[in-house]
Amino acid sequence: MQETEVLIVGGGATGLTASMLLSASGVRSWLVSKYKHTSSLPKAHLLSIKTMEIFRELGLDARIRQASCPPEHMRYVGWYAGMAGPSADHGRELARMGAHGRGHDDLHWRAASDIGYANLAQARLEPMLRAEAEARAPGGVHFHHAFVSCVEDANGIVATIVDRETDTPYEVRARYLLVCDGGQTVGAQLGVHMEGHAAVATTITVHFDADLSHTRGAAGTDDVLIRSILNPDTGAPGVLVPMGPHAWGSRSREWVFHMIAAHGDHKQEDDATVVDALRRTLGIGALDLHVHQITRWPLNAVVASRFRIGRAFILGDAAHRMPPSGAHGLNTAVQDSYNLCWKLAAVLRGRAGDALLDSYETERRPVARATVDSAYENWQNAWKIAASFGFSPKQSAEENWRNLRLQWADGTQGDAARHRAVQGISTALSTYNHLNVNFGYRYASGALLDDGLPARIPLDKDGDFEPGTKPGHSLPHAWLENTRRRYSINELVGRGRFVLIAGERGDAWCDAARRLAREWDLPLDALTIGVHDGDHLDFRCEWLGHREIGATGAVLVRPDHFIAWRSTDAVDDAYDALARALHQVLSRADDDVRARARSSATSTIMSS
Repeated sequence: MQETEVLIVGGGATGLTASMLLSASGVRSWLVSKYKHTSSLPKAHLLSIKTMEIFRELGLDARIRQASCPPEHMRYVGWYAGMAGPSADHGRELARMGAHGRGHDDLHWRAASDIGYANLAQARLEPMLRAEAEARAPGGVHFHHAFVSCVEDANGIVATIVDRETDTPYEVRARYLLVCDGGQTVGAQLGVHMEGHAAVATTITVHFDADLSHTRGAAGTDDVLIRSILNPDTGAPGVLVPMGPHAWGSRSREWVFHMIAAHGDHKQEDDATVVDALRRTLGIGALDLHVHQITRWPLNAVVASRFRIGRAFILGDAAHRMPPSGAHGLNTAVQDSYNLCWKLAAVLRGRAGDALLDSYETERRPVARATVDSAYENWQNAWKIAASFGFSPKQSAEENWRNLRLQWADGTQGDAARHRAVQGISTALSTYNHLNVNFGYRYASGALLDDGLPARIPLDKDGDFEPGTKPGHSLPHAWLENTRRRYSINELVGRGRFVLIAGERGDAWCDAARRLAREWDLPLDALTIGVHDGDHLDFRCEWLGHREIGATGAVLVRPDHFIAWRSTDAVDDAYDALARALHQVLSRADDDVRARARSSATSTIMSS
């Protein structure tokens, strides 16, 4: 029997990220995937700010950026009347919108983080993650090993695994089980069911090679990443995305085309019919192209009924599945792992009580529900946007062309048509400018202490992001400086450690934190930040503008960059206040806290 601390079932981005994070915290894990290789599917490709912060912490940022789409090629999304065709209007741009921080040039998005979105297909990302996971956990990553079943006892979980290369079964004993298998096997065995809108449509995706650089729709669009195609000749909308891998923009050689399905539309076309539809929708006729693969997949908007079942935890697509509109799926999955793994490490090392692990479901399930709902709404909005251009599959090609051509017409009719289109496109803000959805979300409860102060209500639930330090929020970004360089506050946090950040006169908090770190054997750092004084200097007043504490106050940042607690000013006994906060955040047993306090008191008496 193999013995480990954490068994991970699933070798996609979720499981591989969990493996790396656990290794970074010194936790032994055993990962199994029933597949021989990582996914060959390119459909997930946009990596959000928070996801890239996680990958940077794991040392993967430079490798991902090197293979990713350059930022100058991912500033906009656009709507087009096909890509080519017989008339001068075929391939013509209808509208465009800045998206995903405009290659991190958008000042609002840059205020959120020092790192921007990346664009790298899942098929190219996951081999990088696998290589890094194998390097960090030698002998701990096992592809072509299939989970069969498991039983839980008082000491952990015993799982039966089959080595599919040799058809040999074996057992693994682990303290905890992470279910990252996309909902294929384990969740159902544990009694988990999915809630929401299941299989509401079937989407078809084509991954192909072609030179589209000379088409009319490619002209002047090198800064456009995602193209929504509304070709009146077919009446069937689609989405076209470049996949590089060596050239990007209109010069990309690989592309992905999604055939957008309406509610209840379960497309059953054979491959030849699909390729013909692709040619007609893009308007490329007999242009030479090579199809890599065609996939058909159900469109879901569902969330697991439970995220924790005893010693098992549900993550990634096993916990939530959503339409691709908004590019939330893989990002939400990676952030599940980041939320859970520091908590597992704390419990396994005896620094926290098992109840801390309950906060995984308390925190992540509401985020998953809100994200799934947003993605589902975005998918429905795609049809509303098409309708705002006067485009409908139910209309004739002539009628669709007549309506689209109004977008380029002069006079009152053209003005009115463009106004209707702008109103329609505004619904795409939740798909492409959703800083509050995948970055600015906050935890209302969990491993944190709410300070009782009212939370700010965003004026727009998707795009109105306002940094702050209320417990449950992400640490606000700020640039700090010294005589040698400018650096991000993000460099001071993460890596499995708590960080107490005090104001420039918050030395009492720092002393208390350092004492608790010693007494409780906690990975806890302490520092001060001020404009004129402190361990780190905030010359630009960026931290000052968002910290929401006074010069003698402090905030406690969790290993996942979320605020766990804050005190706006000094208190009479900083040690007691911080100890009580950490006790609650970590769900530490009262007896353990009292024992440590007695030990500390005894040490003090003896030293006296």
